Amino acid sequence: MLNDSDKIAKLWKSQYSPYILKYSQYEVTEQFQKFAAVFAPGESYFYILNMHNLELDYISPGVTQFMNTSPENVSMEQLLKAALPEEIEKLEKKEMVIKDFFTRYLKPSELLDYKIIYSYKMTDYKGKKRLMLMQATPLSVTESNTPLHVLTIHSDISHLAKISTGKVSFMHLKGGKSFFNVPTDRETFNPKAGNSEPDISSALTSREKEIIDLLAKGYGAKQIADCLNLSIHTIHTHRKNVLAKSGCKNTAELIAESMMAGILQ
Repeated sequence: MLNDSDKIAKLWKSQYSPYILKYSQYEVTEQFQKFAAVFAPGESYFYILNMHNLELDYISPGVTQFMNTSPENVSMEQLLKAALPEEIEKLEKKEMVIKDFFTRYLKPSELLDYKIIYSYKMTDYKGKKRLMLMQATPLSVTESNTPLHVLTIHSDISHLAKISTGKVSFMHLKGGKSFFNVPTDRETFNPKAGNSEPDISSALTSREKEIIDLLAKGYGAKQIADCLNLSIHTIHTHRKNVLAKSGCKNTAELIAESMMAGILQ
């Protein structure tokens, strides 16, 4: 009998694996590890999933902050089981929309151009509940245009928000059309259901985005003022304006919204 987390693996195996005829391991260079680590600071980890057999071709040492075992002993099955049981249904729907987006909506030439973003809740090996931001992008595709190797980054954003959403964002990596906060309740991708631009991005100035980035890094008003050569009063004014434009109630909500919108990467 399948447990809840097995449903995600079963979905991947039925939707992707049958179209990948042979196993091909992704060559992870030291340079690649250093590059990927830049996008997984703090309490984060990243891995390369091989969709042929759902094996991990590589997983970063940061996973030991979440799993009580060495990286080489971590499996995709263990990572999936860490998700809270009440998250599984939402994860299934998100993965169905992602599959629909990549296999039905996108042209073959666009398969490597998008990053997926969504949040979910999990429990680490100490029993601590965490809200995670998941970002993923295909690294390679097969001749039949099926994603083969997928780079995925999981970051703890518990300090920024408490509740996961049932939405998923598709961010174009080369400045093309993106789709933010797409609903997943119908399990199919609807390009008209999401936003073609992040709600808060279009209204923000480059200076305001810069300040959000520094806030996300934990800088206080004085530190930001010193960094940008501005007065503390100006920083407080910028923060007040950004909250008003975004409709967010506080800085934590603003940063969480910025992450889901792809403003913070």
